[in-house]
Amino acid sequence: MRKTADVVIIGGGALGTSILYNLTKLGLSSVVLLEKGALCSGSSGDSAAMVRQHYSNEVSIRLVKKSLEIFKEFPEEFDGVNVFTSTGWLFLCPPEASTVFKQNMAQLNNLGVQTREIPLNEMTDFLPELNPEGIGCVAFEPESGYANPHNMTEAFASKSKEKGASVYINTPAINIRLTNGHVSGVLTEEGEISTRVIVNAAGPWAKTVGNWAGLSLPLEISREQDIIMHPPNSAPPLRYVVSSMVDRTYFRPETGGSILVGTGHPKENEPADPDKYNRKADSDFINDVTRRMVKRFPAFNGAEFRTGWAGLYTITPDWNMILGRAPGVEGLYLAVGGSGHSFKLAPAAGLC
Repeated sequence: MRKTADVVIIGGGALGTSILYNLTKLGLSSVVLLEKGALCSGSSGDSAAMVRQHYSNEVSIRLVKKSLEIFKEFPEEFDGVNVFTSTGWLFLCPPEASTVFKQNMAQLNNLGVQTREIPLNEMTDFLPELNPEGIGCVAFEPESGYANPHNMTEAFASKSKEKGASVYINTPAINIRLTNGHVSGVLTEEGEISTRVIVNAAGPWAKTVGNWAGLSLPLEISREQDIIMHPPNSAPPLRYVVSSMVDRTYFRPETGGSILVGTGHPKENEPADPDKYNRKADSDFINDVTRRMVKRFPAFNGAEFRTGWAGLYTITPDWNMILGRAPGVEGLYLAVGGSGHSFKLAPAAGLC
């Protein structure tokens, strides 16, 4: 293990590996990434990995728009590695949110996002067998889709190592050393790495890492579930990524005609300990999300449950990420509080 580094990144998910890659691309080779498990073994690996640009926050829109560009150009940058599937993304919005919907659409168009409203009478062209009940307006982003988190993080890390960076998996950081209010090292079970710059990109463990430096980060951990269901053979195939504000669901195509499904917010958070929580989907959740899907698509009645899992969101009070210098601790930088959005923002956040 290296004894010194210009930068140490704590966390080997989408954010940590993106930051690592962009630092090495700028010419830094004395960079270390520490990951307590395998790369992409935390929230990034559990992500539904949907990439959509429909936000109300201008900063988030700009970040994900840039991320989409990076996803699309990935094969050129990473020796043919393709991590992105461009399906197009649909947003189903209830009538009571139509005013905010139109405001968001105007802002998105002004910022150069390719999006347009779809007339309700054309919805079955996109989603055959759709039950239109409760849908007031629909947005369509033709360029959006979903990505492969594992392939992305591995590509970032592999290319970084080619440029001289060191990536240590199964090597948890256990503390941060401070000297006169400035970071001076990261402690691991394998020894200490002296450094003047640390990046906290530890996902659900970011609050703990912040505590080591005397920071109380406003982060809440919530357990979030997804399932894979396989519709009956008679049901039309799903071709698009979809977010439904009407049903508070999101879903996208999976291999072999299956569908990945989860539920969106607003809903009650389910507090969890990142080192000890139920990784399996609950039977109540499986039944609930299946019921919601069958109500929206009656042709999915009789769908088969294939598998399910639970991951973690690291949520900030305003649901926006904390990015940049840590207050009161020289040399410490934060890339924390993804609130369920950090995967799609990671390529651009690393660049920033």
